[in-house]
Amino acid sequence: MKFPAFFLTGAAALVICAIPPAWAETVPDPAAAKQTAEPPHKESKAADGEKSDPVEKTDAAETSGYVRLAEDENSSRLEVAVAVFTLPDGRQVDLFGVVHMADASYYKEVDRRLGTYDAVLFELVGDPASLQKRDTPLPDGTPPAKPHPLRGLQQGIGNVFHLAFQLDKIDYSRPNFVHADATAGEFAKMQEERGESMMKLLMKSFQLSNDPAFLDKIGDANNLGMADLVMLFYSKKTMERIKVIFARLLTQHESIMEGGLLEKDNAIIAGRNGVALKKLDEVLANPAKKRVAIFYGAGHMATMEQDLKERLKATRTSGTWLPAWTMPPAAKPKPAK
Repeated sequence: MKFPAFFLTGAAALVICAIPPAWAETVPDPAAAKQTAEPPHKESKAADGEKSDPVEKTDAAETSGYVRLAEDENSSRLEVAVAVFTLPDGRQVDLFGVVHMADASYYKEVDRRLGTYDAVLFELVGDPASLQKRDTPLPDGTPPAKPHPLRGLQQGIGNVFHLAFQLDKIDYSRPNFVHADATAGEFAKMQEERGESMMKLLMKSFQLSNDPAFLDKIGDANNLGMADLVMLFYSKKTMERIKVIFARLLTQHESIMEGGLLEKDNAIIAGRNGVALKKLDEVLANPAKKRVAIFYGAGHMATMEQDLKERLKATRTSGTWLPAWTMPPAAKPKPAK
């Protein structure tokens, strides 16, 4: 077992789905820059043709995954899908996938788009007031909550790869934002009922790092050594190479999680998805909610899509890929002498 393979696999869980972006004890840094929001239901000029970031429309039939690596002569890009579903009554539900660390320009575009929905169902294990009232002064004598250690790990990964943190760049105070996740107590109960814990997940990842089938899935990450991780902090070239390898790993994350890390009825994805989809039913009970987004980690979306199709008889009608990480183009192989 190579330590870097285990390290990057655990880091992938923090980025894409397995670890929620915040916990009940987490309070975002009050000094973090806050996005200036557009009013809900108002498209900016960029929506009329001037795009701040390149986006690519997808065919309605393209349903294989919500994260991909796109490469051309100009750049390599980790892209995340926004899939549009139409319900039998004509209303629209978008599965708005996200990664929890990304380029600041990506979150600027995501934030703009989220302001145009009638309702945005967002993930957060814990108390949403920590995000939606981040500028509200605490009562006298009330000590500020300490950030959860997992947030420190996420921000550390973001700092290494020069990525922004989702909670610092998205405006959760908008009136169209609806909390659609478990509280800390509810999530703890889900895990207890299933015999799960975050430590058990990390230990299982450690054990699977000796499995040849598992190592085959994580591809280039298996070929990294400790020296690569050391050079990650000193060499821009090494950082860019490992960032691309990390991006490739994220595109395989769904099959990795289903291939042994998580049971089918797990708390992290299945349990929390159940909470989000129940909240979706409540929101759709209001006929005025004609455009709704479920704003969750991209790793949650495959099972959510299945529920929309089977239970709500929704049809995937279109989609868009947004570039979350933009990196230098892959190096071309040198011609043989």
